[in-house]
Amino acid sequence: MMNSQRSKNHPVIPRHDRPAPPLLPTPGIGGILPANPDAFERRKKRSGQGTHTMKRWRIGVIMGAWLVLLAAPGAGSAQENFPSRPVRIVIPYSAGSVADVFARIVAQNMAVQWNASIIVESKSGANGSIAAEEVARAAPDGYTWLLVTTFFTASPSLYAALRWDPVRDFIPVGQICRAPNFFIVPTTLPVKNVAEYVALAKAKPGTLNYSHPGKGSTGHLGFELFKRLAGIDVTAVGYRGYPQMVPDIASGLITSTFLSANQALAQVQTGSIRIIGALNDGRSKYFPDVPTMAEQGYAEAQVTPWFGVVLPAATPGPVVERISKALESALAMPDVRQKLDIAGCQPMSAPLSQFADIIKADVALWAKVVKDAGITAD
Repeated sequence: MMNSQRSKNHPVIPRHDRPAPPLLPTPGIGGILPANPDAFERRKKRSGQGTHTMKRWRIGVIMGAWLVLLAAPGAGSAQENFPSRPVRIVIPYSAGSVADVFARIVAQNMAVQWNASIIVESKSGANGSIAAEEVARAAPDGYTWLLVTTFFTASPSLYAALRWDPVRDFIPVGQICRAPNFFIVPTTLPVKNVAEYVALAKAKPGTLNYSHPGKGSTGHLGFELFKRLAGIDVTAVGYRGYPQMVPDIASGLITSTFLSANQALAQVQTGSIRIIGALNDGRSKYFPDVPTMAEQGYAEAQVTPWFGVVLPAATPGPVVERISKALESALAMPDVRQKLDIAGCQPMSAPLSQFADIIKADVALWAKVVKDAGITAD
């Protein structure tokens, strides 16, 4: 009786009339294989649905996959919405350095363009390699940038065990500016131009010296290049940075160096130094009365440091293009150009492929300088 009542209220469906149980994905759909192919075939036969069930299932899976793709935000959408979170610019020098100042000037304008946050983060050490290695290994999504200058192109020639490469591991975004250096001597040194300096160095080989803020810097490699061109013997004295170096120049302990415009201006005003040459393509507006190295017979010694931005390799092209255009827009703004100018860096954009050529040319230049001068990183 109970069985009869159960059958009436809850009829037992014969096996061949039951709906087929859900099936696992089949080979050829998204590369997914069923867990047990034999059991899968037996289940099909018991269900009695055969190929019709399979066709309906395949269509359902394919339609479902298309709906997922259409509903999910794709790579193109993410790139169009870039940036959707804070961007980070890594500076390979200490906070307050000229590189830090230049980065903040352009970052401020770009953040306004995007209505987004751009964080400037100092990561000094190992002549820029700590910062470069971190960015090289960052996710290639456009949210981690590296500010670069001379160290970036000189390091491959200085360090045999370098764990990053400026061409292989990065994509150039654009140049920001060029910061001309100036040939400085203390006023106690009896020279007023480059020719007199070279004559004194040749008359007293090994007695003069020059300072630099670190191996691989423009102050280091640029002066080594000048030494080779002039055929003089001048001793290199390395410092941890400009703050430690400048007082020794002013006192006369150091007899020569290269300084940027803002650093030179501060010392000129004290009357402790003399500028005898400008390492620039033309006379600098910062010191228009100072002749260039080319005017004094050393055109090949005119190496002007530049500053620019690079991204990790494999960053999507549309993201690179978006960042490059924003940088170009920033450098076209009068207030940005004025701020860079006051900071001692002449605004000079060089987008994408043009900046890539500059990097490659400098890698070759410093490789030759390092080899000819016998410079090592030790």
